[in-house]
Amino acid sequence: MIDRTIQTTSYALFDEMKEGIILVDNRGVICYFNKSAERMIKGHYHLQIDHHILSIIPTSGMMRVLHTKRKEEQKIFAISDKDNLLISRYPLKNEGNQVIGALAVLQEANQKREWFDDNSIRVLLTLILQKNAEAFAVVDDLGHIIMQNPSYEELLSVLNQKKARNLIIKNREEVFRTRRDAEISINTDSYSLIIKSTPIIVDGILKGCLQSINNNTEIVQLKRELQQTKTIIRRLEQSYQFEDFIYRSSSMKFALEQAKLIGASKRVLFIRGEEGTGKFMLANTIHNWSENKFHLFKCIHPKRNREQLMELLSKNNGNAKGTVYLENVTCLSMEEQTSLLEMMKKDGKEEKQSSLRLIVSSPIKLEKALMAGMFLEELYDELMKSHIYLPPLSERKEDIYPLAKHFLLELNKESGRWIKEIELDAQKALEAYSYSTNVHELKAILQLAVIRAKEEDTVLKAEHLILSKTSAESKIDSHEEIDEDNQTLSELVEKYEKVIIEKTLKKLDGNKTLTAKKLGLSVRNLYYKLDKYHLN
Repeated sequence: MIDRTIQTTSYALFDEMKEGIILVDNRGVICYFNKSAERMIKGHYHLQIDHHILSIIPTSGMMRVLHTKRKEEQKIFAISDKDNLLISRYPLKNEGNQVIGALAVLQEANQKREWFDDNSIRVLLTLILQKNAEAFAVVDDLGHIIMQNPSYEELLSVLNQKKARNLIIKNREEVFRTRRDAEISINTDSYSLIIKSTPIIVDGILKGCLQSINNNTEIVQLKRELQQTKTIIRRLEQSYQFEDFIYRSSSMKFALEQAKLIGASKRVLFIRGEEGTGKFMLANTIHNWSENKFHLFKCIHPKRNREQLMELLSKNNGNAKGTVYLENVTCLSMEEQTSLLEMMKKDGKEEKQSSLRLIVSSPIKLEKALMAGMFLEELYDELMKSHIYLPPLSERKEDIYPLAKHFLLELNKESGRWIKEIELDAQKALEAYSYSTNVHELKAILQLAVIRAKEEDTVLKAEHLILSKTSAESKIDSHEEIDEDNQTLSELVEKYEKVIIEKTLKKLDGNKTLTAKKLGLSVRNLYYKLDKYHLN
């Protein structure tokens, strides 16, 4: 343990010395001075703790010693026209040979003797340890702590776990065994520490070790909080409300009114609708409309999220809270459909319903799967008890124009364009088109149209639209063949966009600024697309 006598008498011992002592940190700020130093320069300078040495003694050489890391002994220092002092300056270094401060020893001009002895050095080391924020301890070769600073003592009091204390001891023992530096990390939910020990060897004999503990707990906690914040932001980016739906049609209005009524209950909900009609968006909106809005919203695809699906269908999810959106229910095997049916029946019979809300969807008509013998009739009946139908664009053509205007605003922001309107012929072409993936395909068509429009265009015209794969292919002047089989329009649009960017970039000798200007993109957006299409 620390020598308590040394701790309590350190300042008194310095004050009893005839030599003046001034101690500064690595910034040059005065940390300590004794009575002799104050007496020697009294009437010329007024020493003050926590003041920079140059603000007190403008001609002081302490900053020079901090910079050169070299000692200066017995230098004459004129404090007035008549009075001189002999000053010795010493850099103070830690175990990593880093300068942590400097010490000045002041003597009367007629006083020339060495002031250092074992006790003075011990007290000085103790003082340096006390002033250091990092946790330090000096351990002898028997493993006994002979000197420690308050930071080290405080950490030991926090580390009440026996395992953590044993690791600290083990770190010292490794140094004693190998006579080399040793480092170990301790990471728990409560703290994160890095422990380093350095051997103290004098004349080839191991005397002990210097152990330091770097407390990274606050940094780790901040990183954890940052990650949690990023997760929340990602969830908020997928957080929809009823106001986010863009429509004019009575069929869409009816579907959303249904959703508000059903959303207040906790029954299993089935959402029917073709691909791209907004099933995910509606499921997320209902979640945010319900009591579960403060809990997790999880989307599960039977093919892509097998582990999460098995967890959902297991009997151990009674404590789960939030909303699970199970899409493409027709992808479930007959055995999995049976498990889902049992789960729904069990939840319906219990007086207190589960805190987990289940929303199911399918992009194809269940009747077709039922007639093909690939879907349970009983599960079909159960799902149809509470269902919402989202109509495709072909059944709500009056919604196409407002949706297109909305997507154009988004595309303008991404590409730095200013297309404010859609001409009548283009509107009619969009309304007459037969969409296979509905809103997804509409957005892809508009994205391609914006690329094809001139930079100065403010109106989207029919000539900018490519409404068939055949015409899209004919516009691409590239050696790369595009296979239309099993590809959606959005995939073809991306290939077309990649070809245009690549050709323009080559034509302009790789100048990205000119390429962005030519294509009507912001430079930032161009870099995003270069990275997306691996054109860097």
